[in-house]
Amino acid sequence: GPGKAQPQGKAPPRQQRAQAEARPPQANGAAAPRARPKPRPGRPQRAAAAPAAAAPAVVDPRVDEDARRRRESARRRAPQMAQPVRRKPKVTQKATLKLNSKGLTTAGKVAGALGVGVDVVRRALAALGSEQRRRDADLDGDTAELVAMEIGRTLEVVRAVKAARVVKDSVEEVDAKAALLRAETLEREASDAFEKAASQYPSGDDWSALPLRPPTVAVLGHVDHGKTTLLDALRGTSTEEAGGITQSLSAFTVGSTTFLDTPGHAAFTAMRQASTHAVDCGVVVVAADDGVMPQTQEAVKQCRDAQASIIVCVTKCDVCDVKEDDLRLQLLEQCGLATEKDGGDAPLVRVSAKNNDLDELRTTLELVAEVSDLRADPSARARGAVLDVSSDAKSGLTVDGVVRWGTLRKGDVIVCGDWHGKIRSVVGDPLGAQTKEAGPGAPVRFSAALSSEGGGPLEGQFVVVEDAATARSVASLRGRAIQARRSAAEARSVADRVAVSVDDEEEETQVLRPPVVLKVATDAEAKACEAALQALPSQRAVADIIKCDVGAVTPSDVELASTFDAPIFAFNVGASGSVREACRRREVPYTRHDIVYSLVDDVAAYLSSKLPPDRISKDVARAEVLQLFTLNNGSTVIGCRIVEGTFPASAGVRVARSGEVIETDARGVASLRRVKDVVSEVAKGLECGVGLHSSEVSGLVKEGDVLEAFVVEERPADLGGGGNVT
Repeated sequence: GPGKAQPQGKAPPRQQRAQAEARPPQANGAAAPRARPKPRPGRPQRAAAAPAAAAPAVVDPRVDEDARRRRESARRRAPQMAQPVRRKPKVTQKATLKLNSKGLTTAGKVAGALGVGVDVVRRALAALGSEQRRRDADLDGDTAELVAMEIGRTLEVVRAVKAARVVKDSVEEVDAKAALLRAETLEREASDAFEKAASQYPSGDDWSALPLRPPTVAVLGHVDHGKTTLLDALRGTSTEEAGGITQSLSAFTVGSTTFLDTPGHAAFTAMRQASTHAVDCGVVVVAADDGVMPQTQEAVKQCRDAQASIIVCVTKCDVCDVKEDDLRLQLLEQCGLATEKDGGDAPLVRVSAKNNDLDELRTTLELVAEVSDLRADPSARARGAVLDVSSDAKSGLTVDGVVRWGTLRKGDVIVCGDWHGKIRSVVGDPLGAQTKEAGPGAPVRFSAALSSEGGGPLEGQFVVVEDAATARSVASLRGRAIQARRSAAEARSVADRVAVSVDDEEEETQVLRPPVVLKVATDAEAKACEAALQALPSQRAVADIIKCDVGAVTPSDVELASTFDAPIFAFNVGASGSVREACRRREVPYTRHDIVYSLVDDVAAYLSSKLPPDRISKDVARAEVLQLFTLNNGSTVIGCRIVEGTFPASAGVRVARSGEVIETDARGVASLRRVKDVVSEVAKGLECGVGLHSSEVSGLVKEGDVLEAFVVEERPADLGGGGNVT
């Protein structure tokens, strides 16, 4: 080593290696001595005394060249070996990232998809103002895309699709498909039999030879747009409606034209639908001050479905200025209806019912009827449309309708749906005008002894057939079709319950179903009332209509309601004194209504009464924490100043810090004092001491916090949700 003396007569190790390299090769194959290496530039060389008997060195030029090449190669490799090798991250300009079933991903997965470090993603999240910066923090797809944009990359997010498990070829699915096919086959057979049994329409020259018949017109539109006022002006009468709205169909004749007045309330959709299928033209009434409304759109659609001509009638022109251009644009955009000025075929007329300015409407109706070429054969068996059905103990079933073809007479055998029977009497039109028969285009009211083969509704088209046997055969086939359609619906319901979504883990909410009994005057009113009740919010309670029947309330209705602990709601029908006494004796609630929305409100109140009341939290005061005091018993008193409202001693308390609630004590205030006096409340601006029931909540309070006082109020249950909120 350095500093040590070398033994005498012995060369240093490096000189020994140099001497060995310099020796010539031996004859016996020994290794030749190595040549002395060249001194490195700039490096001091040690001086060493050569041995006294050292021979002159002989250097092999080939060995010297090999050594030089090795040294040069080592010098070239040295700078590369001095620095560690660092791999650059793979940067992807456009990447794809698949979210999980909840639509989320993590910062680490975003970094992996973009080919950047997690720190880069964290910085991007910070720049976007997000607090989710952990590697495993959940990020939604939109945030992931924003992060990629912040970094300067493009990320395509693939959202998981919630797949439904459809049980193919299961027993339930096969049954549902077979039941539907069977129902459709029977319906086609029943329809063919119905048309075959009915009087046939002629065509060609035979049609042109028939006499013209008067048109039938339905007046449709949104509630309170002036339909009834318009019809009163046409017939020169004044009609007072319960609640100021029309709630039933009425038909009458002005000159030779039959008009139908339809209800505009949203609940009477089925009634309006029945009217459009019985008419040739629909007068869609639009108020000048309201414009197009929901029932306006529905009226246009129903007229189109029935292939009836449309006339737009603008009312209340004497009340406000009519902006016709705006109205035509509304009709075009919201109803898809083009008036004649816009290249369509719907006339637009203005009227003022109060001023009896109806000439333009009358002229337009005559033109539409002339263009439609309405004809009928008065001598043929009658065909017509049912508008409404009522029932009473004396006359049984009474049907209101419109004759479309032929003439309806007493003694005719009719079929309507799965109902069949003989007409007892033609009592006149729905307004009470007496008649013995009803010809084409005329409104009619008749009583009949009818029976049902399948329990279907008495609605749609009625026809007079040749005899009772034909009527029974056609009605029986229709009854089988109705029962098959019910079976198909039940089979489909079972199959749909089997096909459950694999990811559907939501708990089913228990819905209360209180029973009710509903009594109405007509079939159309029954459908309207049922539709109105079904439209009520159904998240928490639904009216279970155990009976919906036409006619006055009977003792059997009271017996049924008492058995099921159900109230009786009557619409446009009453109850005798003995029946009302039976209701009182059996403690059955009974109410009578003549306005549909009054009935709906009453049923909603009944459903709400069956639910526990909603508990609603109401903030009443805010107090700023000034100082904390610890009593001898270890409890904490919070010194406060009331900054908002009046702080009551019965309030619950939330502790807020920096605008965020950190804890809640629902039991709230245990003691409220002003100096040493116990008080029931403290007004704004005063200081007080507050003790809480929860020592844990008290222990969290700091000076500068805010105490939010709240009280819990009970309110009638909200059918659409609500519940307990504290």
